[in-house]
Amino acid sequence: AGSAMVVQPRALVGVVQMRASGIAITSHWRIGHLHSWLTLQFRYLAFHGPGRLIVKGCRGVRVEPAVGWRLVNQAATLGFSANTLYSVSRCETFVSYWRGIEELFNDQFKGADAIYLYEEMPGLHRKAGITGRGLQGFTDSVLKVFGV
Repeated sequence: AGSAMVVQPRALVGVVQMRASGIAITSHWRIGHLHSWLTLQFRYLAFHGPGRLIVKGCRGVRVEPAVGWRLVNQAATLGFSANTLYSVSRCETFVSYWRGIEELFNDQFKGADAIYLYEEMPGLHRKAGITGRGLQGFTDSVLKVFGV
């Protein structure tokens, strides 16, 4: 009770909640933040209240405390607690990104009593960059803007 998690919809498999006190889902738009423009993710879905979120990830999911600044591959990030300090950091050259080899940014997490979730290994079927993703990459980018 009183806590919230931000979770990528692509990772959410199910929600388990008590009948008496359900989980509230809110949508948060971050149009005025620089990292939203850098990553093209303007909308976040937050799950508030007591319950369990069932998530999936390629080769498993890790849950870690956000102690110190921790960098995670942006393609592997699945979610984080709402009290986490979240930002992005450039990690690769633009040429690697353009050629579809690596993501351009990593996610950073930090916070007292905060956690974050990430995939053990991002799916090999997901390619990075503009040219590496083609039409599917364009569609994924448009859906990412709307938090889907």
